[in-house]
Amino acid sequence: MRFLVYFVHRHVDFRRAEFESVAETCGCSAEALEWRRATRDETVGERRETPFWYVDLPSEDVARAIAKRALLVRGIVEEWGSGNDDAECARAVERYDAERKTPFLREGTTFRVEVEDFGIQGGRNQLKSRLDALQIPFEGKARLKGEVDNVFWSAVSSVAGEEGTRERRVFFGRLVGRGDRSMIKKYELPGRQYVGPTSMDAEVALLMANMAQARPGGVVMDPFCGTGSMLVAAAHYGALTMGLDIDPRVIKHGKAAKMKNQGKFMMKAEDGSTVDVWSNFAQYGLPPPVLIHGDLHALPTRAHGLEGYLQGIVADPPYGVRAGGRKSGGRKPLPEDYSIPEELKEGHIPSTAPYPFGEMCDDLLDLAARFLSVGGKLVFFLPGSIAEAEREIRDLPTHPLLRLRWHSLETFNNLWGRRLVTYEKIAPWDRDVCDKARSNAVEARARNSEPDLIERMRTLVYQSRESRIAELVEEKQKRRGRSPAPEN
Repeated sequence: MRFLVYFVHRHVDFRRAEFESVAETCGCSAEALEWRRATRDETVGERRETPFWYVDLPSEDVARAIAKRALLVRGIVEEWGSGNDDAECARAVERYDAERKTPFLREGTTFRVEVEDFGIQGGRNQLKSRLDALQIPFEGKARLKGEVDNVFWSAVSSVAGEEGTRERRVFFGRLVGRGDRSMIKKYELPGRQYVGPTSMDAEVALLMANMAQARPGGVVMDPFCGTGSMLVAAAHYGALTMGLDIDPRVIKHGKAAKMKNQGKFMMKAEDGSTVDVWSNFAQYGLPPPVLIHGDLHALPTRAHGLEGYLQGIVADPPYGVRAGGRKSGGRKPLPEDYSIPEELKEGHIPSTAPYPFGEMCDDLLDLAARFLSVGGKLVFFLPGSIAEAEREIRDLPTHPLLRLRWHSLETFNNLWGRRLVTYEKIAPWDRDVCDKARSNAVEARARNSEPDLIERMRTLVYQSRESRIAELVEEKQKRRGRSPAPEN
């Protein structure tokens, strides 16, 4: 059955990926979904700027379930008609299957028509003229407020066309499923008890949980959990959560409570109170996570046979465009039997060493290949540039036990951003296969004389920063030249 999907106009490159991932959690194969742009000419290339798309789904129940969970879906509609203007839309509505329309128009029902336009203003003032043009034989009772049996959407889309033109399209249909973004406000960082400088935005964290297909009964892990933002999002959808972080100050000691900006990690308020990751879960009434002070590069679970235990892994690795990631280690090697003196254990912070980007990716892919269940998802961010997008997609990390499912670019400016990648585990863990995959990756990096992704991103970021500083200096000099200081 064909439905009209009206997307939220945010995170444009994420919309279809999130929809497909959520569709799989609702029992619908993402590979079976066929997308068509809801425009005058459906054969036009993928102009993702429009929020209106057609997709075939098995049933209305599936459509409602997707709309209820997907953050970037505004609504899913059974389209009764569309056209380039009101008259053409009215003719399409008249031709639509009467057996489909009649049950929702009959006497004894209640209904409401809502305006959901995109790219234009003043649509509500035009609702009466639109309905007059449609001439739909409503026999039920209209209600402007409160619960009704049926909701209809009248929508007009106006998007940029070729050579500065505007492409207009008129839609009318019955709302099947309405999107729900209320949880974003619930989990916003300003209202959260425990946050840090790298805490993930609530909307993006929830998107990542949807890409990981977090669900009741599954276990989702974040190997760089920090203040636990992505674990909170996964727990919202019912998953059990597990976090790993190399910095004990973040997960063990927390910050001072009742203090402006909470101060630094390991600080306590005057009354001795602190907040930590567990405080956030208690704040939202979520089951507490299992937190481990550990290092992705030297996992404490290596010898415990937990293969296939995780349903999802979500991560925002410290890939280090401005500051590099860290792993366990130090400048001086320690003997294997070394132990921390008892009097120094309290408050001890282990020494760390630089964590190269390539090595971090190898460890993350190995973690997924070993500990995910078959079908489980690995979701994490990589830095991304606008100009080199095709090259970056071609060079995304690979692993023989993982399949790349989706990748979506979030732009910060017209030069760079970050790319969310989602992998699926496709085969059981095999030590020999994984060892060979890591060896091949290390050898490939050694043979490659070109700068890696992080080095290219650093160059891009700092060059753009220097260029911007030069522009500001030039603007300041011009202003001074126009308005010279008066002479004494």
